[in-house]
Amino acid sequence: MKTQVYLQYAICCTYSIYVIIKAIISVLIGSTLIIATYGQEWEVGDVTSSVPYRAGQKHVFIAHISIKIGLRSINITLEEKSYNQVGHSPINQLIKYNEQFLWTWDQGRYGFGPNAGNLQKGMRQAQKKGLPTPIIWILDYLSIDGEGLRCGRLYRTAGWYCHILLWSAFSAWIMANIFLQSVGRYTAYLIGLTGAFEITSCIIWLTIRNCSRFIIRFPNGKITPTFGSTFWLTGSAGVFCLLLTFALIIMDLRYPNSLSAFLGVDILDQYDEHVVRTIEFDHITEQDNQVESIELEKFAGKCATKDLGVIFLKRRSTIKRAQKNLVHISSVPVKIYNYDNDMALYGNESIQPLSSSNDRTNNKFTPPILKRNIM
Repeated sequence: MKTQVYLQYAICCTYSIYVIIKAIISVLIGSTLIIATYGQEWEVGDVTSSVPYRAGQKHVFIAHISIKIGLRSINITLEEKSYNQVGHSPINQLIKYNEQFLWTWDQGRYGFGPNAGNLQKGMRQAQKKGLPTPIIWILDYLSIDGEGLRCGRLYRTAGWYCHILLWSAFSAWIMANIFLQSVGRYTAYLIGLTGAFEITSCIIWLTIRNCSRFIIRFPNGKITPTFGSTFWLTGSAGVFCLLLTFALIIMDLRYPNSLSAFLGVDILDQYDEHVVRTIEFDHITEQDNQVESIELEKFAGKCATKDLGVIFLKRRSTIKRAQKNLVHISSVPVKIYNYDNDMALYGNESIQPLSSSNDRTNNKFTPPILKRNIM
């Protein structure tokens, strides 16, 4: 009794562990997709330099300037570093700005008119608000679209295609969670598709974002954007999804029962039931070249009559060569009754199995004669 209790407890613990592992992996993949889509650190860069607060002012101050570029916007941070030094603050208060400028998704017409792009409109509003010169200086690099200086256009185009791919990956991830409770192989394919979309988005960002080096120069240094944490997170998540796909496919081909137990899927749902004679079954096993321990024995030599058959389960699969466990059979043979093909069977007659050929010749079914109504 205690052994059964311990066994049930072990099964419950194993099932709970499997559920926790699946939930953690699924949440991690989904979280990386959301972070990749809305993250602001696809590219980052910073510099510490002496800059003027307003254009035309002689007085300068030391500031730390950093940029964070995402798929749909740029974030600019300006923080004064010389505030504690006497006479270095141009406005006698701490200078600290953190501004975000969107470029989603239209390029717009050239210039800063009502039909211009969102980035150009954002720059014009920043000028009207009186933002510091370093912020306007960075926006000027991105808002110009001509004469070989098209940094803003290239970042916007790369973000647009990456945006599409990442939302496609999110859709594939949702479908993978749906098939997680039914078909393990389809789950593997969809997770692999998710990883392929993520890696493709990184490749597109790498190739389209800027044909030439994007450098923003300041009096005491320059900002050269480099790949940030969001870019590396997206690429790492894509590689992880592909590795997980290969692992699931190998498990499905070589250890399907273990994979079904891990995913919580009914093992018998993957098999079709067949009933064949022992000789036919031995021919099937020899043709498929499937051997699985003691279960696939030669039943034809052990059985005294050819009427005995075998009930076996054959796995539904299109990759038969790589399958390890394609056929499962029962060790108990079943009786298969023979009927002549030319024997007429009627729906109003009870069908009885015939034991031998002599009985078949003596006991033939005859159709009933209907009584004629005499008028």
